Amino acid sequence: MVAIRALTDPAKIATLKDPRACNDRLLKVVYWLNQAQQAGRSPEAILDASLMQQPRRDMVKESLLRNLVIANRLGLLTPANLDDMKRGKSPTVTFGPYAGEIAEVDHILPVAKFPQYGKEFWNLELMPQSLNRRKGDTMGQRQLDLLKRVAR
Repeated sequence: MVAIRALTDPAKIATLKDPRACNDRLLKVVYWLNQAQQAGRSPEAILDASLMQQPRRDMVKESLLRNLVIANRLGLLTPANLDDMKRGKSPTVTFGPYAGEIAEVDHILPVAKFPQYGKEFWNLELMPQSLNRRKGDTMGQRQLDLLKRVAR
């Protein structure tokens, strides 16, 4: 819980210059959520306790839990991948049609168009490299819906 609180601390994130600076932090948070889950602790409860100072707390929690599910579905939670994720390194997909590809952190609202949202956890999602590259900075309905939600 302490690690997740530190990794998601808005004051620390505000000091980061690169709009992609939270990518490695997302990997680390997913690692710690998995560790908690494996120890019999609820990821939801961990996030409730860790995100108390977080703007858009519900959106951040939803996103982090979604990324834990994605990591499981892509087979990112192997011992070797978890070791990489703990260090903020990209894991390798081990399940499904993208097996063997690197999993990257995608910005749902593209940094090229919305650099102000580059360091927002609610805007980050694990994705196989080829899908992320194919998506690029396109804006579909999902991106428009997220943009509307943020504007509220």
